[in-house]
Amino acid sequence: MKDFRCLVGLKYPPKRVAAGVRDMMDQVAPALDQVEKIAAVTRVERPDGGCALVNEWRVSPTLPPTLNGLVTPDMLGWLDHAEWSSDLALCTWRIEPYFMAQAINCHGTTRFEPAMGGRGTRAVFEGKLDIDPAAMSTIPMTWRGPASLAVEMLIGTIIPQNFRKTVNAVAELLETQPTSTP
Repeated sequence: MKDFRCLVGLKYPPKRVAAGVRDMMDQVAPALDQVEKIAAVTRVERPDGGCALVNEWRVSPTLPPTLNGLVTPDMLGWLDHAEWSSDLALCTWRIEPYFMAQAINCHGTTRFEPAMGGRGTRAVFEGKLDIDPAAMSTIPMTWRGPASLAVEMLIGTIIPQNFRKTVNAVAELLETQPTSTP
């Protein structure tokens, strides 16, 4: 199992940042390296004020040449299943990748905590990646190493980097919007 974590500080209040991360993903995609698009698949507003979202991410990372033929463009993406608390302080998420979905368990939380006396936000993104060795056995032996490398690169590098870039892009979008808190 691999753990990953990313911490980002922003000059906007937590609810405003969290609402932006929850609601502006389609606008943020162009600011993210190797992300072609982010599109909402489903959104369910909960009676308690929480929200369940599924966003589809389509990416175009540079892959090692050894993966040509094994990984096709339709495999380069994932569904991001997110459960948002009613106060926007916590988002519990899991990623359902298109590539090696049966072998990968990736889940975590994102917390939006007050910083700078409540005028700012500390966004904490934490997750775990577990690759099931039994599911890897369905991949030919010669491809297991490159496949594992691709998964590690995607989950361990692209996703935490994109979280940092996502919240920074949300902050840029917030610059252009009125200051009222959702």
